[in-house]
Amino acid sequence: MVSVVKIFKTVTGKETTMQSANSRNRFDKKDSLELGEKAEAHFVELARQSGWKVSASSKAENIDEHWDYRIEKDKENFKVEVKSAKRVHRNDNRIQFDFTWVEIHGVRPNDTGWLFGKADLIAFEKQNSFIFVKRLDLLAVVNKKVNLVAKVNDPKDALYKIYRRDGRKDKLTLLPASDIEAIKFMEWNKTAK
Repeated sequence: MVSVVKIFKTVTGKETTMQSANSRNRFDKKDSLELGEKAEAHFVELARQSGWKVSASSKAENIDEHWDYRIEKDKENFKVEVKSAKRVHRNDNRIQFDFTWVEIHGVRPNDTGWLFGKADLIAFEKQNSFIFVKRLDLLAVVNKKVNLVAKVNDPKDALYKIYRRDGRKDKLTLLPASDIEAIKFMEWNKTAK
């Protein structure tokens, strides 16, 4: 297997490298892959600027354990899953920051999804920051607020309900950004230092 290392221009104009285990899937007709890669590159840059040591996950860790980076500083050590800002519907023209998709089951038959992965923290990209939540706190919000038996066919109806994309095994739910804010563990501003 060949590792793919990509070089990205960061928002400050510096180049950064990161290993990419992601590839475009047949459903990505726009720029979902690029949005994710850009968010991850920005995350890495902010982490390093803030004094964190950053290590990328292996392809297997990314796919099977659902975490992208290990960050370490002083005595703190976290596995982080980075989530870029997304559209509510694939056909929407722009990404939005009012709602967040949460994956309860992944696209592969035995994939429990990133909510049940091994990440300690989930870093959600917002317009001006990354908001970190503890994965287990997010799981508690989903268990409390999401109707796990209510299934919908349209992503715009997925607020606190289960949405499954046509032809895929995944199960997703949509949460308002306020639910993420309510369990915020920490936040990194995107403003360059």
